[in-house]
Amino acid sequence: MRTISQAVEEVLARSPFLMEAIAEGIANNAQVARRIKPDIEKRLYEEVSEGAIAMALHRMARDIKRPQYGSKFLQKMSDITVRSNLVEFSFPNSADALEAIEGVSKKAYRLKDAFFNLSRGVREVLLVVNAELAEDVSAAFKNTGNVVRLDGLSAITMRLPEESLSVPGVYHPILKALAMEGISFVEVMSIRTEFSIIFENKDVDRAFSVLKRITS
Repeated sequence: MRTISQAVEEVLARSPFLMEAIAEGIANNAQVARRIKPDIEKRLYEEVSEGAIAMALHRMARDIKRPQYGSKFLQKMSDITVRSNLVEFSFPNSADALEAIEGVSKKAYRLKDAFFNLSRGVREVLLVVNAELAEDVSAAFKNTGNVVRLDGLSAITMRLPEESLSVPGVYHPILKALAMEGISFVEVMSIRTEFSIIFENKDVDRAFSVLKRITS
């Protein structure tokens, strides 16, 4: 028969963000107990008091190790690059829209170090390019409505190690560090081991400092 402590351990093992809060000492045991009480009772098939759960949490707190998520891979990033003077376009997803930017794609391929990042969703397409290509994109959509353009952007791109691809929460320490500093971003884009975050120009210097700090 499982004990309350064993049930609490099982619930926390499935709640890594909650475990992190407990490990950092910023979680209130009574509040956590109230939150996980239904799960504990499902596992034990009986009613359990919040006080008993809180006591189990108190005993466990000293031995809980802070979850690593993708933290250990931050030191293995091969490089962090910043690209400024970028422009974002978003438009409805359609065959005509993709054909319209085909010429821009070919030009980007010919340009040295051109930034051309295309993401196709179910209903919308997102395109981020450097300013040199922006007018070509605008020209391609001059007769098309519902195109939203956002200027004054920069991108920070990180290269992650191959072994990080199957790690749960690998982006968590990156996004958490930015959130803790109150830094907003416009978009996130990933292509296998390449992870890019798009910022407004006013935020990119602070964001770069934060990312350098957690990866060095």
